[in-house]
Amino acid sequence: MITIFTPDCNTISQEYYDETISSLEFCTLLCTCKHYGCLTKHAYYHRKLKTESGGLKLKICRVKCSVCGRTHALLLSCIVPYSQVSVADQVAITSCEVSTGKHTNIMEVNPDIDESCISYIIHQYRRYWKQRLLSEAILLTPVAILIKNCFLAFKRQFMQIRGTPNIIYFKPT
Repeated sequence: MITIFTPDCNTISQEYYDETISSLEFCTLLCTCKHYGCLTKHAYYHRKLKTESGGLKLKICRVKCSVCGRTHALLLSCIVPYSQVSVADQVAITSCEVSTGKHTNIMEVNPDIDESCISYIIHQYRRYWKQRLLSEAILLTPVAILIKNCFLAFKRQFMQIRGTPNIIYFKPT
């Protein structure tokens, strides 16, 4: 998968996703096989995210490499691979766990996130991420820096559990 870095981790909508993807120059995208300019739009799939305004169904673009034949999802950096909960919400949950242990305000803000979802995120954080972040002295905030540091140190998005190859792409300015 390829994660497109977007500095605003709280903005997610189909329109924002589509604008971000359409602004990409596909010839500058790197495949996991380390080739440039070989990715073309291949297909789309639907992905559900839990947002403050309820469930959001996103149409995610997939690209295919003409060199290695692999397909990759194009995700925004506010999305955690294989999770319905955004990076910002997962940071809020883990930050609350580290500081107060109380998550009621998160459930009030985002009613789709319930106690079992929070328990799962905390379990995954303790099991896979807590020691990793400590070992590299990576802080949970600010979120944009957390994302960059996780890709630099671990080659994956914060709270990405599966070891699927993931590359971060910074759009040229």
